[in-house]
Amino acid sequence: MKKYTLLLALPLLAALTISSCVNKNKKITPANTTTPAAGPNMVTDIPAIQGVDMQESTSTLTTEGDIRGGEFTPQADIKTVNFDYDRYELSDEMRQILQENATLIKARKDMSILVEGHCDDRGTTEYNLALGQKRASSVRDYYVRLGVPENSIGTISYGEEKPLCTEATDACWLQNRRAETKTKGK
Repeated sequence: MKKYTLLLALPLLAALTISSCVNKNKKITPANTTTPAAGPNMVTDIPAIQGVDMQESTSTLTTEGDIRGGEFTPQADIKTVNFDYDRYELSDEMRQILQENATLIKARKDMSILVEGHCDDRGTTEYNLALGQKRASSVRDYYVRLGVPENSIGTISYGEEKPLCTEATDACWLQNRRAETKTKGK
């Protein structure tokens, strides 16, 4: 009886294993995916601003600048932008700062750019690293839309690891929720 049970169980087990692997390598295409609609403050909904040349945004930026080798340093005339708590969207004020930064960056074609994403110390290390990367990427994407070559801009997230301030106050946390643009010569 055990022999017959084993003979019946093996094909059933094989069929279940094969059927569970069928969709593993299925290519995801826009037709079979759903994406959430972008909110009014999302980077994809950036309105055109008079007098600013904007390039069409690609759905995914593919060529990120090389951030290896050499030291990236802050420049006095390139400003840092600060984010609201738990957010990575760019406000109108931030866009204005980034437009001024982009003008300076485009004037010096010999620079490589690093956008660093930072967070305050609330939240887990993993969450803050992911949020810092989203902040750096939103700044990078906006620079590219403003005409800065995408292959000259790299990103990195430090999460909560490099705070400017260590007090547990709203003013201090605001300083730590930032994206810094640093440069180095090519």
